[in-house]
Amino acid sequence: MTGWTEEGLARAWRALARQEASEDWRFVHLTGMGAVSVEAGCHFPLGREALIVSFPSSWSANPARLPEGKGFDVAIIEGQTIVAGKTAIALVRRPEGSPDIFAIMVIDVLRTLEAAAGTPNRDVIEAFLERVREWQAFMARTHRPLSPDAQIGLLGELWMLRLLADTSLGAGALDCWQGPLRAAQDFHVRGGAIEVKSTVRTGSFLARINSIEQLDGNRAPIFLCGFRFEENTDGFSLVDFVCELRERFKHAGVQRGFEALLMVMGYLDEHAPLYGRTLTLKDTRGFRSEGDMPRLTRAALPVAIRSAAYVLDLDALEVASVGITDLINEFGLD
Repeated sequence: MTGWTEEGLARAWRALARQEASEDWRFVHLTGMGAVSVEAGCHFPLGREALIVSFPSSWSANPARLPEGKGFDVAIIEGQTIVAGKTAIALVRRPEGSPDIFAIMVIDVLRTLEAAAGTPNRDVIEAFLERVREWQAFMARTHRPLSPDAQIGLLGELWMLRLLADTSLGAGALDCWQGPLRAAQDFHVRGGAIEVKSTVRTGSFLARINSIEQLDGNRAPIFLCGFRFEENTDGFSLVDFVCELRERFKHAGVQRGFEALLMVMGYLDEHAPLYGRTLTLKDTRGFRSEGDMPRLTRAALPVAIRSAAYVLDLDALEVASVGITDLINEFGLD
């Protein structure tokens, strides 16, 4: 499944959009993951995009326990030849649901499914439904304006996105931005990762680490990158930065994916007048998450501790920091 993109799914759905005769469904096979089969589908008469995941019939799912929410429907498909003898669960975009958000969600669900299918003794169907429930909860929530801290957090991630887009990755940097999709780190770059923390506060730079895996995952290298901004009337606003990146990704033909990720992050244009604070970047530092770098690691924790979050004082770290250029060079980018 690795390598599939929102645009690739959109092409598959466009190819299915023309109804033939009085059929209810049209399908095209996407991939297989062990005993699991994955199809793109289109449900008529409205031509709604769908993802169909088929499990062996012995992996039963209770229709009464399927997730419910806004944006898309979840249903068991029966009576279709392509899923005969299987337990087939469809995610179908509702008419009012955003096609771009739906495509982003489908890619994320498939990545979760792929990871679960490759993990021994993992309940694949439950992992699939759990991720779907998380997306249903996201779709159902009320989108309020971003808090001041959330604005700075988004600005820091967009700053890193621009830095990566300035390298040989180009517009492909957008695929590295995994923070909106609930990945452990904000950016997955080749085999490694970058976690971004941002602040405008004076005093100690306190970075909240949201999980053990954030600085102790299975990717390498993992860097913690801190951006310190300060208010300045000659600076730029979050809105300015969004507009700049919109233009860049528009010219690269991937603006739809960028817009969908912004929406997942909670950035809506209707709130833009509230995001006029202007800032400049005062300081940047990066730390490689290895060796003497203070952090919680899974190997050093008792097995009974399943999860943890903690606050790291970046100003108190007694390990060497690296500049942003050196940090990016560690990934072999130029």
